[in-house]
Amino acid sequence: MFYTIWIVFGVFFSTVSYFPLINSTHWIFRIFDFIRLQLSVILLLHLIVAPFLSGIISIIGLLTIVLITITFIYQLLIILPYLPRIKKNNTVLKRSIVVISINVKQENKDYEKLIRIVKNIKPDILLTMETDIKWEQNLEKIEGDFNTIIRVPKSNRYGMHLYTKLELKHAKVHHLISKKHPSIEVKLTDSEKNDFIFWGVHPPPPSPTEKPTSKQKDAELMKIAKQTRESTIPVIVSGDFNSVSWSKTSKLFSKISNLKDARINRGIYSTFPANLRGFGFPIDLLFHSNAVTVDKIKILSSIGSDHLPLLFMYHINNKEESDKKLNSNLKRLANQKILEGKEAAKDENG
Repeated sequence: MFYTIWIVFGVFFSTVSYFPLINSTHWIFRIFDFIRLQLSVILLLHLIVAPFLSGIISIIGLLTIVLITITFIYQLLIILPYLPRIKKNNTVLKRSIVVISINVKQENKDYEKLIRIVKNIKPDILLTMETDIKWEQNLEKIEGDFNTIIRVPKSNRYGMHLYTKLELKHAKVHHLISKKHPSIEVKLTDSEKNDFIFWGVHPPPPSPTEKPTSKQKDAELMKIAKQTRESTIPVIVSGDFNSVSWSKTSKLFSKISNLKDARINRGIYSTFPANLRGFGFPIDLLFHSNAVTVDKIKILSSIGSDHLPLLFMYHINNKEESDKKLNSNLKRLANQKILEGKEAAKDENG
């Protein structure tokens, strides 16, 4: 009986591991990108118990072991680039810019927990997502700590606020694909008089309770990617991407934007769900241009949200920016995804 269960589940978990390879934007296929870590552990456990099963030395049993082994290796190869290789440097430059990015969860009422973190860390930039008018009012206690505040309160779980101490040169609230989903773009100047662009993003996820497909999310990220590619100054993009680092969308975003995923060779830094800190997903992402050096990434303590706060520190360096010309195939793919996203958002935009 147990042997049969082992076969069924071994084949099932191996099969769904390849679902993200299917060229579909439906959440049923995308969801298995999010749980690659979990699937890897399940597959490893299957391999560990295999020698103790009676009847394992059979054609079906051996074929299942081969399938699970190949799939486990496949999962490891995807996750491997995000495992820590860069030695942690406890020395942070005095000119490092400190940022906290957090999806607060709109229904969360633990305002004081976030306030205490902000008062303690004193970030140069605070990006909040899912902040409605109640959150805005309760965070008035920290407003005096910042020079500029961009307010976009919404009651649909897509509100966004950006607080900064840095000199602001330009700010714009975008509704790139849907009127319901804002993103914030600001041009800031650091203490060394270096200008840079900071984007705060929060596209909608593909899920049973949100959007049936990832079309709107993919389109929004592609539009941002195309804009950042054309930037003549350093760029940082942060927020709740509702996409894991190793997903096709995240990798395509990196290629089109010409930005680096800060987690590569540093660590997975899972931020969701908050109650599975050591076994969650990295969906609060950080991308940066070559002229930006990330000095530190850290996950902070829970504020009562389903996301954990992401803290990162960086500075602008003197590296030259690479060629801005976008490959025609990548440009065509990005434009296609943008058109699909706009079509999916037609009902929302009226």
